[in-house]
Amino acid sequence: MTIEISASPRPVIPCENPDLSMRFRIFRESLVRRFTRKSAYDRNDADLQALFQSHDQPIVKQCDILTRYIAEAFDHYAAWGYSHAYYPGRPSQQTARTDALEGTSRVIPVLAAWLHFQVETQVETQFEKKSAKQGELITLNGQKLNIPEIVKSAFLAGTNPSHRGYWGKLESYDQKICESADLALALWISKDWVWNTLTDNERRQVTDWFLQVNPLSTVDNNWHLFPLTVQLVLKSLTGVDHVDHQKYQRIKEFHVGGGWFRDGARGNYDYYNAWGFHYSLYWLDQIDPEFDRGFIHTSMSEFVSTYLHFLTPEGIAFFGRSACYRLAVSAPLLALLDMKGDMENDPEKSSITAGEAQRSLATSLRYFIGNGAMRYGAPTQGLFSEDSRLVDNYSGPASSFWSMRALVVALYSGHRTGLWDARPEPLPVEISDFQLEIPAIDAKVIGVKQTGEVTVIFTSDYTQEQSPETRRLETQSLKNRLLEQLTGRAERPKNNLLRKGVTSYSSKMAHFF
Repeated sequence: MTIEISASPRPVIPCENPDLSMRFRIFRESLVRRFTRKSAYDRNDADLQALFQSHDQPIVKQCDILTRYIAEAFDHYAAWGYSHAYYPGRPSQQTARTDALEGTSRVIPVLAAWLHFQVETQVETQFEKKSAKQGELITLNGQKLNIPEIVKSAFLAGTNPSHRGYWGKLESYDQKICESADLALALWISKDWVWNTLTDNERRQVTDWFLQVNPLSTVDNNWHLFPLTVQLVLKSLTGVDHVDHQKYQRIKEFHVGGGWFRDGARGNYDYYNAWGFHYSLYWLDQIDPEFDRGFIHTSMSEFVSTYLHFLTPEGIAFFGRSACYRLAVSAPLLALLDMKGDMENDPEKSSITAGEAQRSLATSLRYFIGNGAMRYGAPTQGLFSEDSRLVDNYSGPASSFWSMRALVVALYSGHRTGLWDARPEPLPVEISDFQLEIPAIDAKVIGVKQTGEVTVIFTSDYTQEQSPETRRLETQSLKNRLLEQLTGRAERPKNNLLRKGVTSYSSKMAHFF
């Protein structure tokens, strides 16, 4: 089934088409990175991998330790009042400073959500025996980190034009628009610990930085959700309403049925539905329950009813871009579970149980992290270890922290959804063979219990202008690898298999990468 969506010409994105001035800026910032970044922090890598290889450890303990692992490394890499963090890894096509902003913007939502986890969940581990104070996180090496003060420091440094860590002026099509959404979300999640402790002048400073997003243009796809998140957060915290409802209506135009969204008029149907669209819609609903609860809840439930069948205890059938966000695959299940309490009068709208959500979260973390997906304190740029073939040019060293979006929802809501105490329930492919169709995206999903394999087959081609040679995963050439190292700008091949015309995806494909 094909739904026509009105399209607009794709704008010229500066980072995709850098002029001489921007290339010089990228090179200059890469030099700053070389002198600012610290050594790779691998102190806890082996222990974390061993923890997730175990089938005996409860998921609540694993998520708690994973958060402490992330916090400890973040403290190591952070610069300029926690406003930036320089992680090791391949650069993006942005500047190194923007990559370092992602090192903060994509991490502090985890820290903010952990504050809720600490208050509501009593986890009997060696860390609690040290009697941490409220808001104090004890890292795996025994260091005490005051999470509210770290988050507060990041905001006051990042929004202060006179500070070395200033996040800078926002411009149309700027990656910082994307990051502003995660930053605003972290501020909202931690409001009781951070926003409520700021002075009037500090609140004005923070608000002024976020207000920059209002007049700016974005790419015409999931990016409309970023200014919306910022605007709803500011409305919640300040009472001032700048919400751009036209952007939200455009997002709804991308909905093609069954809870599936096309990522722009000519975009893909891919995993951005899980960790992009529905994750963001969940937070819009949390921030303002009166915003559009009916549509958000219904579309989420419809999506999860089929999407649940994609998941297996050992991987998923990857298709689309940003494969390095793979640890977030269970995010919409956890989000719907939290919405379930609002659906009690209409049980058919809730298509997930706490046991299923827990099983999806536990198996996805165990499969990937247990096979090396966390290294140097961050999700790797690949599926398991580093894999430059799967790293989009817009992804930098800390971009993969979007992989923690499922963890953020779990930490924030797990105490009230029964996630931590639920008895695990099998995923569909663990119960029986199945075959279902998703007409909205022209796809068939087939599950085989005996092999534990799920295959997604698209019944229409995204493109037919391909050959067997061009459909394969391309490897970065030595020339481009050296150019990337010299200039500090990504020079990697584009390996979105959907756009290469591949129509069949197995949950076991990753074994052959």
